Amino acid sequence: MKFRLLKSVVSASIIALATPMIANSLAFAQTASFFCGASGGHPATIADQQGKNIPVILWLADNYFNESGEDAITRCTRVSGILNNSQPGNWDNIVMSGASRTGQPIICAANPQDGSCRLLYQVPRGQNPEQARQELLRRVRNPNVSVSPVKVN
Repeated sequence: MKFRLLKSVVSASIIALATPMIANSLAFAQTASFFCGASGGHPATIADQQGKNIPVILWLADNYFNESGEDAITRCTRVSGILNNSQPGNWDNIVMSGASRTGQPIICAANPQDGSCRLLYQVPRGQNPEQARQELLRRVRNPNVSVSPVKVN
């Protein structure tokens, strides 16, 4: 009888101690939500990570991608929505590099319905597309105020 009581007390203690640790790890693992805001006077795709607004992409040029015809605010809003609606469980399968119709390297997000590539932005001149992809992945996976945003001209 005393053994069962001791076993119950030990089990309850373990659960009581583990619950806050599990809750903290789940809170830390929460994914960010994305929205279009402003940073340094420019439109910015911003991650809301546990109440902190962290710029992820800074949209510097007003009409940076001629094929789309979109200005910086429109692109910011559109890209923020794409990132916000993506399934963050495996960003590697979502964010990819590709090429536009004119052959310009781009970063895009895979459409889960048909696998098409939804344009995020054009890779800055002189930058390796895979390197650009990895830079964006670092920022969307773990938004951090000490890491400067991707700058899109």
